[in-house]
Amino acid sequence: MRMTVPTEVLREAIVDALVEFAPDGSRLMVLLGRLGLESPGEVFIEDGLFTYTRVRLDTVKTDQDLIAFAQRVVTQVGSDRVDEMLRTYGVRSAHGQFQQLIFAGLGPKPKIVMVDATQNIIKVTTHRHLWMIYDRPLLSSGLTVQALIDWWRTEHPDLTAGKDDVAVSRLLRLRMFQSLPKTSPPQRRFFSSYYARVDRLYPALGFEQPALLPEVHLHYDPYSQTDPTNDKDLERQRMDFLMLLPDGSRVVIEIDGAQHYSREERLAEGVRKIASPQLYGEMMAADRDLRLSGYELYRFGARELPPEQPDTVGAVVNEFFERLLPAAE
Repeated sequence: MRMTVPTEVLREAIVDALVEFAPDGSRLMVLLGRLGLESPGEVFIEDGLFTYTRVRLDTVKTDQDLIAFAQRVVTQVGSDRVDEMLRTYGVRSAHGQFQQLIFAGLGPKPKIVMVDATQNIIKVTTHRHLWMIYDRPLLSSGLTVQALIDWWRTEHPDLTAGKDDVAVSRLLRLRMFQSLPKTSPPQRRFFSSYYARVDRLYPALGFEQPALLPEVHLHYDPYSQTDPTNDKDLERQRMDFLMLLPDGSRVVIEIDGAQHYSREERLAEGVRKIASPQLYGEMMAADRDLRLSGYELYRFGARELPPEQPDTVGAVVNEFFERLLPAAE
């Protein structure tokens, strides 16, 4: 069983790495400023390099912020010791370390540039304000509702000031709900039913249930998607829902309407939806790719979530999550 390194030990390892990299006062102050550490007023470089660095690092308060800072230290300074400690916290994906999630968009796709090609580090430069971008380290607990609330507070301090977790959770859910397509009422009902379940489990279990993230970018290919002369390089651009569980599982949930397996055709008697083997085959091929990449995939038919039967919708959603997340009960 993997043991997580205490954060106090990680802090000391970071201090050691920084002082080792910049062993004189002037270089150390420049380095700490470049890494974004605030300059304290109660301690000075003359008090000693380790003391000075330790106090500046104390401005990083939460465990997740400390882990994010440690990742910057490994990237910009280099430290095998800190890197090894980080491995006890992070959940690695099938292809490397978790970087970020781009989800719940309210408008055009974001413009993305690569700022470090050697480490696949990207930056959103346009339309960022229209998207939610979770870029904190992913801990062994997965991505919980509480972690999402804590992140949302940091992202929107003015909006969340003075509000408790329940109030912030409502604001957060409203923002995510707004991203759900109005053309897919079943998707909206699924989202609302899941968070109604979270509310029923609160406060006994707090907000430690996995967060249900809507409209998550899985692949990103803005070029072939907008050029009708080219074949699409990546068919499935976005997931309806994603959950990141404590055991490292990545769960994708899709809500299927008729558009997933049929096409509209104009006939003499009007427009009808005709079953499309091609669409169905493309969907199955994308599903296989997703599973082979390490994701778990679950599909719900839109008819399972009828608008005139809210109790039925709630029962279907609750039964699914009771079986998927038995430890939460």
